[in-house]
Amino acid sequence: MLNAGRRGRTVGRFSKAVVVLLILAGFAYYWLLVNAGPSGIPARPFDIAALRAAADAKAGAKPTAIRFVTLATRRIPSATLAAGTGLRQITSGVIAWHIDTPNGGIVVDPGLSPPDAKAMSFSHYNNAAMALVDRWMDRAELILFTHSHIDHVGLFLDHPRFDSIVDKAIVTPKMLGGISALWRENGSHISKTRKLAPVEAVAPGVVIIQTPGHTPGSQMIYVQLANGREYILTGDTASLAPNFERATPRSRLVADILAPEDRPAVIGWLKGLKALKERNKSLVLLPSHDADWLATNAAALHISRAPVRPLPSPTK
Repeated sequence: MLNAGRRGRTVGRFSKAVVVLLILAGFAYYWLLVNAGPSGIPARPFDIAALRAAADAKAGAKPTAIRFVTLATRRIPSATLAAGTGLRQITSGVIAWHIDTPNGGIVVDPGLSPPDAKAMSFSHYNNAAMALVDRWMDRAELILFTHSHIDHVGLFLDHPRFDSIVDKAIVTPKMLGGISALWRENGSHISKTRKLAPVEAVAPGVVIIQTPGHTPGSQMIYVQLANGREYILTGDTASLAPNFERATPRSRLVADILAPEDRPAVIGWLKGLKALKERNKSLVLLPSHDADWLATNAAALHISRAPVRPLPSPTK
């Protein structure tokens, strides 16, 4: 009977410990992957009239189309990049964009090179897509970036003809600071920076919006095509469509620990994007890494995937 009592107390203590651990695990899961706070963050407004006026301010022909290509992919839980969206696996892609213009096009976020993709644990890399983006930059009139993280600027810095393309890039002082902090030999060769207004046209129909938060130099790109269609390339403020559809930011695991950002500022911009979309139903918001969503919705969004060979086998 004595031994039985001891066993009972031991089992009881073990059960309590299990309950405590489960509670702690549940709290950690909620805090790191579900919580979309802090609450009460006001929306940061977007002035669509000001964007349209800026798009009309520069004389010349407006862009005719937007194309994209996926350089690298990996499978990740949705909640890492959109808090509260669960642990289902999604395809996170490194997306490079091409805005078709009469003068050679505008490249946005050229992406990254194979060694950097491997270092960031991307499982697939498309070398044909890399060659295409390199050609895009060779022909481009402008090269733009939503921010200075490696998966958005790396292929530009690693371009084999860097000296011939560097002056096409619009790099703000805050963005250069991010590049210099991360970057190697070519980063020091960027000698020209350009301070931009909060909303500033850089080509007919193409407007840069300052949206600091994900990084101090983060930007979005508003595009108005010649046919009147309107788009905003959101950068990593909205990596996935649920970010702006639900105004939910990256998880705390990512935004507070793995890749720190100003989470309240990002939440404000996401609320602003959601409100802007609700007021302007035809406006298309383009997330930076949502490869599955883009593949499914490209035709409906009137954008196209640039033709390249299928993704090769996983990176060695």
